[in-house]
Amino acid sequence: AQQEVAQRVRADLLEHFADETVADVLEEMSPDEATDLLAELPDARRQGLLKLMEADEAEEVRELLRYDEDTAGGLMTTEYVSVLPDMTASQTIEHLRKVGEEAELVYYVYVTDAEEHLIGVFSLSDLIIAQPETPITEFMHKRVVSVELDTEQDEIAQLVARYNLIAVPVVDAENRLHGIVT
Repeated sequence: AQQEVAQRVRADLLEHFADETVADVLEEMSPDEATDLLAELPDARRQGLLKLMEADEAEEVRELLRYDEDTAGGLMTTEYVSVLPDMTASQTIEHLRKVGEEAELVYYVYVTDAEEHLIGVFSLSDLIIAQPETPITEFMHKRVVSVELDTEQDEIAQLVARYNLIAVPVVDAENRLHGIVT
């Protein structure tokens, strides 16, 4: 019931504000939340708002709108932290200080190669206890539990429960990281 009320309030707000104001608000939201809101609108209004948004934010939302809302692609956020495998623990901490505010949750740091293939993951606790000059490849977990873009919500929930995860990475058929489901 609370969710229905929140959706009605959001819809009412969207009806009473100018498109430029709504676009500004959408840009400040996380991409997955902006996508949820835009998905409720008629197509013409949605396209108009996307045109008013900054190009980068609009592109992320367009990407998320392509997926069914009950799949990993529709549920994921594109706000995650990834690093390259040649970094040390201290370099990674410095990187997190710069980019951490942009991510929705930083519990896990994903390790990707130059083509965004998911090759490892580590937690913040793994990072903090590592010696500063230790390469992340020495403490990252190479076996990563992940889901594909079209994985159904129920299957994601089962994986989260089975492995006691806070977030699950979402990959495509080539194992390229697209987002996380939290």
